[in-house]
Amino acid sequence: MRKEIKLAGFGGQGIILMGVFLAHAAGYFEGKEVAQTQSYGPEARGGACRAEVVISDEQIDYIKTLNPDIFVAMSQPAFDKYVFGINPETTEVFVDQDLVAKVPEEIKHVHRIPATKLAEEMCGNKMAANTVMLGALVKNTNIVSADTIKATLSKQLPAKLQELNFKALDYGLNYCE
Repeated sequence: MRKEIKLAGFGGQGIILMGVFLAHAAGYFEGKEVAQTQSYGPEARGGACRAEVVISDEQIDYIKTLNPDIFVAMSQPAFDKYVFGINPETTEVFVDQDLVAKVPEEIKHVHRIPATKLAEEMCGNKMAANTVMLGALVKNTNIVSADTIKATLSKQLPAKLQELNFKALDYGLNYCE
């Protein structure tokens, strides 16, 4: 089993961190083989960025995504720039519904998650949008278990950020389209 995940957005949205969390959950807690890569422009905040995660039961021979099983886009420019390589018939596509308005109709599996809105309105901090999206992704794909992602947040986040992120994760895990 090889699963490929491509995450995209603009710098400052926590895209890279989302990739790190997925890789950590799958590798550290679930004993899978993982590879995580990232790319962002020199502008860091505000410019397009992406993270890729490959999760496998076997040794990984190529660390990049070739045919993503899952694609997450947290902004329209990132969607437009990084949508290449997805299979419109099979790739599970997750978009922040308030930031990604244009998704081609031929893409069959689109999950429109109001991640930024939920983070802002329910958690009081739009910076937790990545964690809302992470929860929705985990719930809808079972790429890692909810318990595993919670354990990862406990281990990876400073104590002062855990309450906010657990709340955001729960909103993502419980969000139904």
